[in-house]
Order: sequence, then C-alpha cells, then structure tokens
Amino acid sequence: MFEHFIETCDEVGIIEKPNTKIPIREENKGTKVAYKQKLSDSKSITLDPPLKELSGKAYICKSKELDEAILEKFCTELTKYFQICCSKISPDNFLSEEINSDISGLREVIELRNYLAKYTKSKQKKYQDGYLYIAAM
Repeated sequence: MFEHFIETCDEVGIIEKPNTKIPIREENKGTKVAYKQKLSDSKSITLDPPLKELSGKAYICKSKELDEAILEKFCTELTKYFQICCSKISPDNFLSEEINSDISGLREVIELRNYLAKYTKSKQKKYQDGYLYIAAM
C-alpha cells in the first residue's frame, strides 16, 4: 500500500554533509582575524570538502502537488490496517508477545497519520509550500 503512495514522489539521494568548519581554540578567540590569516598561510591544512557518499535514498513530493485521490486511498488502507490491528487486541492477550507486531504497527500508523496531517492538511504557510520527505530503509 505504501508503494502506491510514493509512486507520485520523486526519488532522491541523501548525502551526508561534512562539517568543514575549523573550531577556534580558546587562545585564538580574541584574535580571530590573525587565526584565519595563520590558517591561510599554512599549507598543511586543507579545507576542501571530502568526497560525499550517498548514504541513502528518500522520496520527496511538494505538499501542494500531492495527488488527493492517492492520499485518500492511502488513508483508507491505513484505516483498514489500524482496525485489523485493533481487532486482534483483547484483554486476554493485551500483555502477551503475540500482539507485539500489531502494537508496533499501530504506533507506526499513528506516527504516519500525525506526519501526514501536519504536512498535508495544515493551513500554516510554512507547511503549505513545503515538501513531504520519506526516507527509504
């Protein structure tokens, strides 16, 4: 059901952004300009960023461009899954290990619901112009 939802998204790569800032030591805080000059004069220090490796993939979709029919179908499927998981839980098995996967599934559906509600149905300007971001495992 999730694959149908992400079909409308663009697949992108995730890269790690290395920290290229050089920390300023306590003794050099007062003389920042002198410290920078000292760094530029030194040939042993290079500030070139290292090669970046692809660390994963994600799917992105502009919130405004999300297909409402696909979102509605996805929500319908999530609701069915939620109801099935809830129906398996009873007072007799509530603390047993046999429903651990159902409890985990419920937690994931609730988190996904909160994410989608926040970023697809929000009236806030900063969310309306944003992107949905789904990391692939």
